[in-house]
Amino acid sequence: MEPKNFKRIVTTFADEDSDLAMDRDGTLLLGIRGLEVEAHIRKTLNGVEVKHEGVAWSAEQWICLYLAKLDRLADRIINSVSPTPHYVSPRGRLLNLEKNTELEYADLGKELRKNLNEHPIDTTLIYFLTSDAGEGKTSLIEQISVDQAKAFKNKTTSTLILPVPLGGRPFLRFDDAVIASLSNRFRFPFLYYDSFLELVKMGAIIPAFDGYEEMLSQSESGEAISAIGNLADQLSSSGTLLVAARKAYFDSSLSSQSKLLDPVRKEQKVEIRRFILDRWSRKVFLNYAEKRKISQPEQLYDRVKDRLKKADHPVLTRAVLVRRLMDVAEQENDLDKFLLRLGQSKTDYFFDFIEGIVEREVTLKWIDTSGTGKPLLTCDQHHELLSKFAFEMWVSGVEILGLDIIKLVVQFFGDEKDIAPKILRQIHRRINDHSLLRMDDTSTYNKRIRFDHEDFREFYLGQALARALKSGDDITARMILDARQLSKSIIEEVARYLTVSESSSISYDRLFDDLHQLSKEKQLVSYIPENCGALMLELAERTDQRHVITGVSFPANALDQRGLKDVRITDSFFNSTGFSGSSIRNCTFENCRFVELALNGMPDLNGTVFDQCTFDSVSIGDNHDIEYHKFFNPDRVIAILSNRGFELKSKQEEILENPDPIPMDEDMKIALRFIRLFARSTAVPGNIVRTRIGVQSGHFFNTILPKLQRAQLVLPAEGPKNRLRLIVPLSQIDRLVENSENSFEQFIANASSL
Repeated sequence: MEPKNFKRIVTTFADEDSDLAMDRDGTLLLGIRGLEVEAHIRKTLNGVEVKHEGVAWSAEQWICLYLAKLDRLADRIINSVSPTPHYVSPRGRLLNLEKNTELEYADLGKELRKNLNEHPIDTTLIYFLTSDAGEGKTSLIEQISVDQAKAFKNKTTSTLILPVPLGGRPFLRFDDAVIASLSNRFRFPFLYYDSFLELVKMGAIIPAFDGYEEMLSQSESGEAISAIGNLADQLSSSGTLLVAARKAYFDSSLSSQSKLLDPVRKEQKVEIRRFILDRWSRKVFLNYAEKRKISQPEQLYDRVKDRLKKADHPVLTRAVLVRRLMDVAEQENDLDKFLLRLGQSKTDYFFDFIEGIVEREVTLKWIDTSGTGKPLLTCDQHHELLSKFAFEMWVSGVEILGLDIIKLVVQFFGDEKDIAPKILRQIHRRINDHSLLRMDDTSTYNKRIRFDHEDFREFYLGQALARALKSGDDITARMILDARQLSKSIIEEVARYLTVSESSSISYDRLFDDLHQLSKEKQLVSYIPENCGALMLELAERTDQRHVITGVSFPANALDQRGLKDVRITDSFFNSTGFSGSSIRNCTFENCRFVELALNGMPDLNGTVFDQCTFDSVSIGDNHDIEYHKFFNPDRVIAILSNRGFELKSKQEEILENPDPIPMDEDMKIALRFIRLFARSTAVPGNIVRTRIGVQSGHFFNTILPKLQRAQLVLPAEGPKNRLRLIVPLSQIDRLVENSENSFEQFIANASSL
């Protein structure tokens, strides 16, 4: 370590910048945590040596162990993080998005730790860990963080993995989330955020951000995307980050991800890689069952598969549901009844699964011990009480509730239902042991309750909103709708609850009127319009009535994976969306604005009309693909939509005969193939460029690259490996391409005039 770097890092630990003094003789005086520290430093062939209290340290050791107390943080991680019992590491894959390679691993936890421990010299690495909900991202992060902390204590590694949860609360900056995690969860007060950043640069700490999809869902304008880029920029081409997000959010935000590296200064180097968790296979299922000492696990697997009619059913492949299935299997007498319930619905299996768990609570555990032997609550009352817990968590922006709040919620619930005090006391005592809840392990001193998994919390928040909408409780509905953007699973549960047979008495006309009224409330910043819009689309898809939706804002990807029929949408606003996997038939969009339409293939729009609609832009293909194009010119946009089956009224006269009258020349294709490499990396080595361009690489380096450099689009990056760097944002490239008429020479001319 160089002396100037040593001084910069040590200054971040000082109580004040003025609390650091360094004499010419090497005496260091430092004020830290109210104490005066004196040490002597000297430069050696191996870097900076620190002599403190008669012990000689390397600069790195003294910073990490004395100033940062990382050995104590390792203890806090080991004692505060509780990995899932009987943990089984899943299979998974590593996608190297720069090199376009994919590697498969039987033990993803082991390989993830191995990759995180390999610190590059001149690059910030960002690893995304993705899977569907409930497939083990959080469990994997908790397990590897504890394993890494134990290895740190055993001196077999010099790096800690710090789990930092982002979900269950309103949008926080990363510095707030990090310090909150250190102070509240780990009771570790020894690091300022600047100190934390320096330790990440050194490779001493790797932050593992969990729940990134909630930040993505709450920030349509790109704050969450920019937050990652800003953090990478602060790391100055060093350090490693781990970011966990649901696969659906990661994949559906591709158009935004091109902005991820925009905040990074041009001299910095950042590379993005992606780990994907695979769903559990039969082998992993049996491995987990054996660890839990389940008798005859093969027979259990076959019975469930036969009942559900498929081996890839979520009950057999999602970690959170398999664990609950094993809980039931440990009481063999209940399994047949439980499996019978699972097969009742082909689409709402998650409700069937939860209903089966709640039925067991009602009939086996929550029994009146005062002499009657009757259940303390009915199944529906169980659901209602748990939905009240979810409501309190949501509006408070937390994932956990203190026992004092739990007691108040139970008391109010008892008053509403006129429950006798002796029964109410038993209910309060049983809460701690409910199968869908668990005691929180992040607080040593205050006992608190959380849902056993975020999927259960979202399910019951959906129930809370559905009950409020059904009963006409606008105050409760408004509080839920205005807190944050609702996830897809919450919206699906609201719609399921409101459209099942027992709710058939609901007037959907009244329900849509209520949602329209809620969406029209004038507030400067509110999630209500988009949440109401998403709910109306989901309800329209699940009911056979003709619906009219007017004056609503819709969230991103609102029309993806949709099955709409006979719906009329007027005077509404659509964020970026596509029609992937959708069937939208006999619908009318009138006077609507679309920010961006992503077209991958030909959508099923039979009978659907777009009347007096405006389209800010249209993109064709994956924005990391060579064939990706984005168009802004109104005439070109209308032509493209018309040629792809869109029926556009009142603008037919503006449609061109051919959206691409001039074919893209070969040099333009090669240049775009090269430029798309920068969607996941700020600097690309020359050998990677040669590999991706292939047989045309000679022409590229001899002819095309010099022109890109003269136009100030591409410059050599500092450092080894003959790296190249794109110095303009990809969003600007899109406009240059559109205005080039598919000509590389025109593209260069446009770029040179900037």
